Amino acid sequence: MNNIPPDLTILILCRNEEKSITNCVDDARGFLERNAISGEVLVVDNDSQDRSAVLAEEAGARVVRELRRGYGNAIIAGIAAAHGRFIILGDGDGEHDLSALEPFWEALQGGYDFVIGNRFAGRADPGAMRFLNRYVGAPLLSGLGRFLFPSPVRDYHCGLRGFSAASVRTLGLQSPGMECASEMIIKAVRKNMRIAQVPVKQRPALDPERTPHLRIWRDGWRHLRLLLMLSPHWLFLYPGCLLLAVGVVLMTVPILHPVEARGSFGAYTMLFGSGFIVCGTQLIGFALAAGLFGESIGLTDGRWSARVLRYHVLEQALAVGGALAVAGVAGGVWSVFVWAQTGAGGVLDVEMRLRVAIPSVTVLIVAVEIMFSGFLLTLLASQRFVRNPLLDDNPARQGKMT
Repeated sequence: MNNIPPDLTILILCRNEEKSITNCVDDARGFLERNAISGEVLVVDNDSQDRSAVLAEEAGARVVRELRRGYGNAIIAGIAAAHGRFIILGDGDGEHDLSALEPFWEALQGGYDFVIGNRFAGRADPGAMRFLNRYVGAPLLSGLGRFLFPSPVRDYHCGLRGFSAASVRTLGLQSPGMECASEMIIKAVRKNMRIAQVPVKQRPALDPERTPHLRIWRDGWRHLRLLLMLSPHWLFLYPGCLLLAVGVVLMTVPILHPVEARGSFGAYTMLFGSGFIVCGTQLIGFALAAGLFGESIGLTDGRWSARVLRYHVLEQALAVGGALAVAGVAGGVWSVFVWAQTGAGGVLDVEMRLRVAIPSVTVLIVAVEIMFSGFLLTLLASQRFVRNPLLDDNPARQGKMT
C-alpha cells in the first residue's frame, strides 16, 4: 500500500453547484494529468441541497461534507482533510479556470508559502463581477487591508489561491464566513510568509441562474469588521491617544487662561475635555487588552505578555492610579473648601468651584480605569504562561510566570 502523500490537493468549495461542479472537477483532474503531478481533487460539499456531492464523486473527486454553512467553515474543513503537501483552493462555480493552474504550481514549487490570484492584474469577462464589487467593495477593502497590514497583496478576496499545507495549518483560521479570505492573508502577513501574486482571469459562473453566495453589504461589513478588530492600534490606540490629547487641551486652557475663559464657556469646555480624557484612556486600555488577546489567535508573537509581566504592569498601574486617586480626592476636598469660603454666590463662584471639581472627578475616574486595567492586562498576560494541571500534568511543559 502506497502511503506517500500526493504533491498537490486541488481543493474545490461547493454548495449547490450541480450545474458546474463536474466541469470544475474535470478541469482540475486534467491539470494534474497534463502536468504529471501526483495529486488529488478534493471537493468540500458545504451542505448542498442538490446532487453536487454525487456528481463530484462520479467525476472522480474525493468528497468531504461540512454541514456548517459558511465559506470559512468549508475552507477549514478542506485544509484539514487535504492529503497533499501543497493546496490550491478554488470555487465550484466555474468562475476560475481550474485547468490553468500552472502559475500557482510554479510559485509554490519555487518556495512561496502563499500564492494568491489578482483579478485586477488579470482580466474579468463581462458579467463576471458585479459593479459594486469590482469598482468599490473589493478595491476599498483590499486597499484598507494593505494600509493596516502592509503587504503586496492587491486583491484580498480572490477565491483562487494556493499555499503549502504545512504553512496554512499554522495560521489557526477561525472565521466561519467570507471574511476568512481576509483572515488568511492577514495572518500570513503577520507570520512573514513568502507571498506571491498571480494575474487571473475571472469569468461568469457556469450556471447563469445561480444565486451568488456573496452578499455584498453583509460580507463587506464582515471583512471590514475583521480588518479593524485585528488592528487594535488603528481601532483603539490611535483614536484613544487623539481623544486624550484633545481632552487635555480642552481641560487645561480654561485653567491656564482663566480671564479669557470666564463664564459658562470655561466650565463647558472643561466638561467636554473631561469626557474626551475618560474615553481616550479607556480606548488605550482596550488597545493593550486587544494586543494581548491577539496572541491567543496567533497575530502576535508573545512580546505583549512578556512585557506586561516583566515590567510588573499591575504594580505600576496601582501606583499611578493610586497617586491620581489621591490627587482627585485632594481636589474634591479643595472644591468643598472653596465652596465653603465663597458660599452660594454668583456665576464666578460656580465657575471657580467647577474648575476644581471637574478635573478632580476626571482624575478619579482615570485612576479607577488605570488600576482595574492593570488587573485585566495582567490576567490576560498570565493566561499565556499558566496551564491547567488537570489537563497537562507534565511539569516540564508548564510555563512559569516571571
